[in-house]
Amino acid sequence: MSLGRQEEFLFCEGGEGRLGLPLPEDPLLRDIGTEWGLPVGRRVRIVFHPGESFRELTGRLEVAVAPELPLNRHRLLRLRIAGFDFGHLAIASCVVREPD
Repeated sequence: MSLGRQEEFLFCEGGEGRLGLPLPEDPLLRDIGTEWGLPVGRRVRIVFHPGESFRELTGRLEVAVAPELPLNRHRLLRLRIAGFDFGHLAIASCVVREPD
């Protein structure tokens, strides 16, 4: 784990714990997706606003950095697709794609 960047999270209910990224059906991801209106954990096609580093990306939409609690859609949400990080404000459009 690098300093200043959390890349692993501990998720658990009851006495069971699992280290790593959350599963797509994780309640936290569902809540994050609902708050920001994004299909977190799903395969998507993202088109970015002009002037961003990428024109578009396709892949599984992941949370790159855990947001502060309580969740607030007015704060920047750091996301990732295929290893490329970006903020939610860079997104012009997002379409859920069927799995390949």
